[in-house]
Amino acid sequence: MSSLSILHLLLLLLALHARQAKGLPITTSRTPYSILMKEIINDLKKITPSPEDSLNSDEKTLLTKESLLQANLKVFMTFATDTFGNDSKIMKNLKEFQPVLPTATSTEDPILIENNLGDFRVKLEEYLVIIRDYLKSKNIWSS
Repeated sequence: MSSLSILHLLLLLLALHARQAKGLPITTSRTPYSILMKEIINDLKKITPSPEDSLNSDEKTLLTKESLLQANLKVFMTFATDTFGNDSKIMKNLKEFQPVLPTATSTEDPILIENNLGDFRVKLEEYLVIIRDYLKSKNIWSS
C-alpha cells in the first residue's frame, strides 16, 4: 500500500472520529436532508389536498420544542405508516431524520394529528421547516 493511500485512509478516520467526538452522527453517503424534505413535500402535494387550515399557536409551540422533536417525528411516522404503509417513500424519508434528532426529554404530549390528510400535511410541512432550522443550527444540514 502506498504512503499516499495510507494518508487518505488516516484522514478519513480522523474526520469520522472528529464528528463522533463532537457528539455528531457519522455521516455516510446518504441522500442530503434537503432532497429528502423536497421529496416528502412533493409526495404530500400529490396525495393530499391543499391545506385550508393553519396551525394555532399551541400547535406551533409543540412543533418547535426541541425536547419534542423526536416524539413529534414518531407521531408523523405513525400516521404515515397507518395511512401510506411502512414502505412508502414518505415513511422511508421520515426515518432518515431519526438518528439526527435529540431524544425526547419532555413529559409533555407531542403534537396531535387529526385523522385527515390535510391536518397531517399542514403540520408536517411546518415540522420540516423546524427540523431544517434545527439541523442547520447543529451544522449537520446537508443540501
